[in-house]
Amino acid sequence: MIRTSLVRLLPLLLALIILSGGCQPAAVPDAVDPASSLRVGISAHAPPFAFRQGGEITGLEPAFARKLGDHLGKTVQFVEIPWGQQIEYLTTGKTDIIMSGMTITEARSTLVDFSLPYLRSGQILLVRMEDRRRFATGLESLMNTNYRIGTVADTVSDFLITTAINDANEIVFKTSQEAVDALINNEIDAFVYDAPIVCYYAARHQNDKLAPVLTMATEEYIAWALRKGDTELLTKVNEFLDSLKNEGKLQEEIQYWIPYLYR
Repeated sequence: MIRTSLVRLLPLLLALIILSGGCQPAAVPDAVDPASSLRVGISAHAPPFAFRQGGEITGLEPAFARKLGDHLGKTVQFVEIPWGQQIEYLTTGKTDIIMSGMTITEARSTLVDFSLPYLRSGQILLVRMEDRRRFATGLESLMNTNYRIGTVADTVSDFLITTAINDANEIVFKTSQEAVDALINNEIDAFVYDAPIVCYYAARHQNDKLAPVLTMATEEYIAWALRKGDTELLTKVNEFLDSLKNEGKLQEEIQYWIPYLYR
């Protein structure tokens, strides 16, 4: 079971601190009553944050979204959107909030307002187990080489590789699972992505002999994005996060979906 194998990823405890991405075509949200509904933009291809299981959208972010809906007294409507269109859907009023494992960046902050962050993360490598020593220094191992580096389009990993490594041999994928499959099939040498997602895949694919390199290349914070100027909803969302933290439910929910943080 994934939860049992995740126990082996204990070193991530020192790297991740609790603060308490295949794409479907963009869904066109049905007409809803904004007073009674919360339209949540989500990209369900990034376990454990958001993914599909048995045809249902599940993961850490959907669990938080449902709790937020209860807190606001609103019905949650998930609007499944390709990652690269999330901010466009939000700013044009097709969604009310993005809850999909989004990292706070300076560029994004010019377009949206972020809630209080709820998780500290960073970019790390996923490699084949036989190559762990070769990539032991993390991102530094990729400098001045021709290694085939997998990233996911329009993510922090994509931006990091293109800006931090000159003439990087970057191979960009639409989803994290596609990148993992490419690593298994020896089509890339390393996959750079968010630490919680990398470790999830490492545990899930232990039989394929994949391993994370737990040397953080960045320090990042994950939060929810709202339209600029929607101060009323932002205030309520931050109050919700504070209540989760104070009641111990923020840590409890994260522990359920990312148990290796606490083993």
